[in-house]
Amino acid sequence: MIEYTIRRVGIFIVGLLLMMSSCKRNPVAWDVDQTVPLFHSSFSLNDIDTKYLKYGVSDSGYNLEYESLLYSYRVNDLQVSDTGIDAFFNLRNLRLNDQEINNTVTLGQINPLFNVLNGQMADIPAQEQSDLDPTDIDASEFFETADLDTGYLDISITNDLPVNINLIVFELRNSSNNTLVASDSFRNIPKGGGKATKTIDLAGKTVTKNLKGSIKRLETEASGGPVLIEANKGLTVTLGVRNLRPSFAVAAFPTQDVINQDEGLTLDMNGAEIKYFKVKSGRLRIKVISTIQEDMSMVLSLPGTMKDGKAFYQELSLPGPAGVGVATTEQIYDMSGYLLDFRGKNPDVTDTVNTFHQILRVTLDSSGRKLAVGLNDSIRLEYRLEGMKPEYAIGYLGNTVQRTGIDTTDFDLFKGLDGDMSFKDVEMRFTLRNSIGAEGRIKLHHLKGYNIFNGKSEVFNADDLTDKYLGFGKPDFKRDEFASLYLTLNSTNSNIKSFLEVLPQKLEYDIETEVSPAGNTNKYEDFIFDNSRTEVVMALDIPISFGIGGLTLRDTQSVNFEELGDMTRVKSATLFLDMTNYFPLDFDLDLQLFDKNFNSLGYFDISPNGGVPRGNFDASGRVVSPSETPLRIKLPREKVGALVKTQYLGIVMKVKGTGQMQKIYGNSKLDMRAKVQFEYEVRND
Repeated sequence: MIEYTIRRVGIFIVGLLLMMSSCKRNPVAWDVDQTVPLFHSSFSLNDIDTKYLKYGVSDSGYNLEYESLLYSYRVNDLQVSDTGIDAFFNLRNLRLNDQEINNTVTLGQINPLFNVLNGQMADIPAQEQSDLDPTDIDASEFFETADLDTGYLDISITNDLPVNINLIVFELRNSSNNTLVASDSFRNIPKGGGKATKTIDLAGKTVTKNLKGSIKRLETEASGGPVLIEANKGLTVTLGVRNLRPSFAVAAFPTQDVINQDEGLTLDMNGAEIKYFKVKSGRLRIKVISTIQEDMSMVLSLPGTMKDGKAFYQELSLPGPAGVGVATTEQIYDMSGYLLDFRGKNPDVTDTVNTFHQILRVTLDSSGRKLAVGLNDSIRLEYRLEGMKPEYAIGYLGNTVQRTGIDTTDFDLFKGLDGDMSFKDVEMRFTLRNSIGAEGRIKLHHLKGYNIFNGKSEVFNADDLTDKYLGFGKPDFKRDEFASLYLTLNSTNSNIKSFLEVLPQKLEYDIETEVSPAGNTNKYEDFIFDNSRTEVVMALDIPISFGIGGLTLRDTQSVNFEELGDMTRVKSATLFLDMTNYFPLDFDLDLQLFDKNFNSLGYFDISPNGGVPRGNFDASGRVVSPSETPLRIKLPREKVGALVKTQYLGIVMKVKGTGQMQKIYGNSKLDMRAKVQFEYEVRND
């Protein structure tokens, strides 16, 4: 019996497999329904923004309290324009040492006969000699070689001969190529230490360390009697170089200051005249680029720049290129927290503005090595104050006039709303708040509100505000301190009621602000903090009791139908909307489809088309029970394709007004729950 049962089960399984195999040869299809939730949306006065709604205890109604910043002005966002020093130094800015060397032409060299008579008394006849043997002169103490743009050679001849010299023609040449360096004549040099000097301009000449000095002509007087012959005494030739500025040199450059500044640096403050500047943010950047093969050092001192009781002082080593061509040293100093005295180098003598005292010295530290330096070699200094913004500044902020011209700002109170609404009571307070430490005035040239949905607009007018100057005072010197001016507007002195009944989402304005219209009346005692500003604020107080006609509430929900599977097999779709209305108002409903770029893909056809009825309310207008409305939206297969592209659903609830004033209570809302049902065709291929 058991074997028979197993045999029957086996036959059944084989048959089932045969049937499945047969299905593969002959496809079949069947329908499957799938229902998924989409979203839950709630419409209430939250669409205005509940933070502006004050709930009244006495009547359980709402008051609308709203404050909107219409305009904020800062004094050009006061800051120091990036300012500094760019300095460039090359070989022409470097100097070589002023030096002297001595060389002697002895009496024995002038005439070898005197070597024989050395130490004896003898008469010396008058001499006339030409082209005496040249004398080697070692000028390596000056440099190895130098191509000179400027410079001077002082040639001094001291006469230690026992006879007067009538004439010496002296010539100096480079030994390497026999080029002439200098030639001049010296006359009437007395015996016994007399001296004559000539200066030779070396501009444009090349001078090497190996020189030859030649006496081209020598004329002396007779001794007039026997004199002591000292063969080792004669003429001392002194060569002195000074003010050398080479275009190329191989030399040991002495230690020297290549930059030495001790002065005030004046800053651009965009028209303001500042005495003191407390830095909130900013930096001092110093960059030195050098191709000269020597180390340097830098000292930077800012005597009037204080932090924690200490003046800014920095020493910095600037290593040379060390054979790699270019050495770059960059240092950045954070200036946050420093108080800068902008009264200049010596405020007790000359009290100025926008100027800080800085001492900057860059020194070439000589190693004694002989370096090859040409005009292509240089030292470049970049010294910058960057991004300097104040925590506060004291001085004269300047007479600045700023007019916006036609500009716009958002007005969030009525976001997403349009239609006809009439307010029962409206009061608006224009508040002018000033935390800039200077007097000023403001003028409202133009203000218009417009509704971006229906195109309605209204130009605002007020007897005490429109196109009139309103003066404002300065606060005390304290952060976040304001001086305020208030102006109350209502239906008797303005058109504020009709202006707001447009339900504007945008405000178009033209406002003029002037700081210090009377000039520097406070004698440099105005001030500004980093957050100082002049603001124009619109503050509203409206009881929410209004007449409605065509008021529109809006919402947008994000959806993604592609996540639900293969949409190509959807036969149809049904959108289920369950509406629960706690408003004492009827609504019409529109649903619009949008792609990812908010391009419209069309509207849903809603059934029934009677909209969403109001809730049941009592004599005071309070809803005691909501209405519940199920809505169905059918989409056939030919319209399902639009769902694939749909990324957003736009929901528009249009109020059907009664034409009468309507009170709105805290439980007023409209809930919408949405789900979608797809009918799929499932195929087994």
